[in-house]
Amino acid sequence: MKLKEVFRLIDKNLTKTNEELGFKKTAEEESAVVYTSDKGSYRLNYDSESSILAFECSYDEGGEYNTISRSLLDTESIDDREVKSLSNDVVEDVEKLFKTNKKVNIEKVKMPKGVSRGKAKSGILSYDVDSLANRFGVLYPEYKEAIKENIAEYGEFLPETFFKEVGNEKILGVIKNGSEAEWKKLFKALNEVFEDGTNEVQDIIGVTILGEMKGDPDMMAVADKYMSEYMAGPVHEINKLTKRNNRFTKKLENPPAYKPKKKKKGFSLMNSLNDAQRMQ
Repeated sequence: MKLKEVFRLIDKNLTKTNEELGFKKTAEEESAVVYTSDKGSYRLNYDSESSILAFECSYDEGGEYNTISRSLLDTESIDDREVKSLSNDVVEDVEKLFKTNKKVNIEKVKMPKGVSRGKAKSGILSYDVDSLANRFGVLYPEYKEAIKENIAEYGEFLPETFFKEVGNEKILGVIKNGSEAEWKKLFKALNEVFEDGTNEVQDIIGVTILGEMKGDPDMMAVADKYMSEYMAGPVHEINKLTKRNNRFTKKLENPPAYKPKKKKKGFSLMNSLNDAQRMQ
């Protein structure tokens, strides 16, 4: 099925929602279509290389679009049923983002609460992604506003988006150009959260953050000096993968779609590492 036909069918399925919310198609290109109303704009943007259809939105006229979700769209194999399912996902995203269009007052957003060190060490609770956000905000207070903006945008702290778009620049910058005191402080926090953290937070630290070193010798040398033995093994295996272009890195670049207000299913490279080791 040609992409133009896919867009036509999606547009047909969006008719009712677009009419209710006042959206009209305002632009259509070979790989993208844009809908606009007084509430803002949303765009369906297709990347033929990755076969990913991104749902993006902007509340401000002429403002930047933020990617809300991504869906696999193989134009060579997609059928009417799959287009209908994809359309339903778009309708759901549009309604959740624009039906009320409530803009959150950033001053009213609170920083995520972290699990206490005592409970984490005793095994009563594990550090989660909110704990990581809290710890990052303590380490680098200038980023608290960005953390709150992330929460305001998605209704919860979305760690993959925050660190890829904001946090990694700081962390990787410290690893590359920081002082010994900065290295110690950073890795002390990462080691602690990783060692007593959930699988999700371990993935964020090991893959989303430290995986972005991509095997750089100088950065790995700094990490080796301060990483705990427990974290070092997985981080080395992850960097062996992320420095190459393979199916694991493609999954990282195009993770399963994020659905607002629903439980997310993230791609776990920790589990994929185990799969890779079994295949060797």
